[in-house]
Amino acid sequence: MIRAFVAPEDTTAPSAPAPAPAGNNPLTGATETTLPGLATFKGLVLGLIPYALVACVAAFVIGAILWAVGAFGNNPQHSSRGKTTLIVALAAALLVGGAAYLVGWFNAVGKTVSAPSSVAQTIVPAEQQHSV
Repeated sequence: MIRAFVAPEDTTAPSAPAPAPAGNNPLTGATETTLPGLATFKGLVLGLIPYALVACVAAFVIGAILWAVGAFGNNPQHSSRGKTTLIVALAAALLVGGAAYLVGWFNAVGKTVSAPSSVAQTIVPAEQQHSV
């Protein structure tokens, strides 16, 4: 059983952080001021996407060649490996192309997750003891 503890309402708490900007993009929650080097990291990640897609196209071509050589050479192992390579290349291209959407969707779903009220328990601070 998971229990979430909630502080009593009459305690003073530090000021809450600024709310994240609206939208489904998880990368908009921080700025270059709050995370130094974030712009460089975003640029590196976005720069890798074309290379990943080119690698998927190369794998697709290699799979097609393996399939053709296996079919014309009566070699079922090469033919099967070529078909598998084609499917893996297509799945990889689909994941690379849809990665930003998938991460944004999971981020939006994750923001809606919360503990039910029946699990939350309020903790009342014990009376303070004064020593003399």
